[in-house]
Amino acid sequence: MKKRWLALPCLLFAAVPLLADGAPEQAAVAGANPAHIQLRQQLRARHNEVTRLQREVAAQESDSSQASERLEQRDREIDRLQRQLEALDGRRQGGA
Repeated sequence: MKKRWLALPCLLFAAVPLLADGAPEQAAVAGANPAHIQLRQQLRARHNEVTRLQREVAAQESDSSQASERLEQRDREIDRLQRQLEALDGRRQGGA
């Protein structure tokens, strides 16, 4: 009878390595999970950076467009003033 009680702990000690055998795979999966989380964080950070850069580009394009409009407006104003000046010069020459 005593041998049967001794067999039960021996079987448990023999089973422990078999139960623990899945530990490396579980550790690998657990180790991949933080890497996966880190990769997601990096992707999120890159996405945020791309979004920020797109906004900056859009703002620069808007600024450039506004500057171009101002230059065109000034060119039109310069043309108008030159025509007025030529008209005044024509009057002076015609009147002199």
